[in-house]
Amino acid sequence: MLPDGLIVVLEGNIVFANHAMLTMLGISNFDDIIGDPINKFIHPEFMERFPAMINYLILEANPSTFTYYELLRLDQEAIEVEMRAVAVKFDGKNAVQLIIHDITKQKRMEASLLEKEYLYKSLMENVVAGVFVGLRDKIVYANPYLAEMYGYTVEEMYAISVNDLMDQDEINFHKSKILSGMGIGLSQFPIKSKGIKKDGSRIYLEGNSTVIMFNGELSLLGTVQDVTPKREKEKLLMENAKLYQKIIKFVPEPIVMSDQGIVLYANKLALEVLGIESEAKIIGTSVFEFIHQSHHALTLEKMHLIMSTDEATPFEERVLIRMDGKLLDVEVSSIRINNYLGKDVMLSVIRDLTDRKRSEEVLIRSEKLSAIGQLAAGVAHEIRNPLTALKGFTQLLSSKYPENPHYFSIMANEIDRITLIVNEFMTLAKPHFANYRSEPLEPILRSVLSLLETQAILINVELKVCFDHTRPSIFCNVDQLKQVFLNIIKNALEAMPQGGEVVVTVASLEDGFAHIRIIDGGPGIPEELISKIGEPFLTTKEKGTGLGIMISNRIIEAHKGTLQISSVMNEGTVVEIMLPIEDQLTIGLG
Repeated sequence: MLPDGLIVVLEGNIVFANHAMLTMLGISNFDDIIGDPINKFIHPEFMERFPAMINYLILEANPSTFTYYELLRLDQEAIEVEMRAVAVKFDGKNAVQLIIHDITKQKRMEASLLEKEYLYKSLMENVVAGVFVGLRDKIVYANPYLAEMYGYTVEEMYAISVNDLMDQDEINFHKSKILSGMGIGLSQFPIKSKGIKKDGSRIYLEGNSTVIMFNGELSLLGTVQDVTPKREKEKLLMENAKLYQKIIKFVPEPIVMSDQGIVLYANKLALEVLGIESEAKIIGTSVFEFIHQSHHALTLEKMHLIMSTDEATPFEERVLIRMDGKLLDVEVSSIRINNYLGKDVMLSVIRDLTDRKRSEEVLIRSEKLSAIGQLAAGVAHEIRNPLTALKGFTQLLSSKYPENPHYFSIMANEIDRITLIVNEFMTLAKPHFANYRSEPLEPILRSVLSLLETQAILINVELKVCFDHTRPSIFCNVDQLKQVFLNIIKNALEAMPQGGEVVVTVASLEDGFAHIRIIDGGPGIPEELISKIGEPFLTTKEKGTGLGIMISNRIIEAHKGTLQISSVMNEGTVVEIMLPIEDQLTIGLG
């Protein structure tokens, strides 16, 4: 396959063209050129002299002679060619064979080389950067900008050694780096070093370099900039940033600094709130990884507002997601900080609302208990007297009309039920102060379990109990604790009328509390009711009053402990009671 284009012209029309010719003219199929007049592809400026040129070439004694010409591609782009012509026969007729060599790229390259030579020289002389060529510890080329940067003239630069421009340690470092880099195939080498000016002062230089051949020897071509003002500014910014961090580190509140939602810094208290071990695990992450999705849109809106003003936002409630996946109620206030590492960032103060929420819940529960207590004190006495009369007359009527015992039995049971509710009201109304003493927890629990063992057997529930080796003692009112355990374990049994297993575990942990867990395998408690458990008359039992848990809560709080309930539907419920071990403080209801 010929690299040059070949075309045969008969009576002014093209009758043959090789593949190279088609490519040169931008034509894909032979059918698109065969039969076309040759003039279609001749540049208009060369059209008039084309026939004379062809005749000259045919008659030329040296048929290898080329002449310069310009053709047009199918897309009308001009191409420069060298052409020679040979007379041939085609189908028995006189024809002309044109051999065409595309010199467009060659011409462009020649022009480009001339332009580049001029351009490079112009760039070297006028570029706003220091340009040098180093050979054998000498500067063999330096542009005016580099000379001025160092305080020399160009001629002076050629007369001095590289050692006059840079410390020997820096020279050795760069030499070693370049030689080792060349050994693994690197060709570009960044420059970051300190230079020595003519007056002895120091300048910071940054740039890039590459190894070239100059006069047959390996040399270093490089460009550098004086970044001394930049380095001084960076140093100042870094010092300011460190100062910010020192101040923030000792502020007694969790603080996070972020830039467009990316964490730049978090103090120790912020790491503790988010459950993160080290600062490295949060730097560079998005703040939205720790904000509940329901607050994303509002947080983004607030971020835009914060960065457009110098005013701090008021504290607003948010829900954060800790590293362990737990949700945390907090309130956040943010403000814009100017010029932190050279940019405006956002500083956010976080306050954990867990204790406040718990205190609010305790206060609300106490207010409810107080209201119930006041109601009980005012109503229970009035209810008891009529109840006594009703019970007496029911028994009397029962003996008088023995033929209808069923009705009287129902009446007696309902009166007993009312009496039970009144008694529970009275329990809420009575303060619990006296009879606290140190007692081992195990006998208290075992006595309750023995009472409920018969009920458990009847409904095919297995009671399992597990004490750890510590066998803790509790400063408590034994009867009240028994009432609590009786309520909770009885609830667990009643949650499994079809049988199952109730597990009671007791362990003493390093936090100074005894942890008692009562676990059942019942149907569980709906999520929407969990937070309301303990409110009066809220119950999942058909005939329950909801006062049992309320009373249990009050008793546990009086013992300076906590009672928590967690549940999963169709899996069961866990009640965890925490009681301080051997707490000899005065205990009572507030």
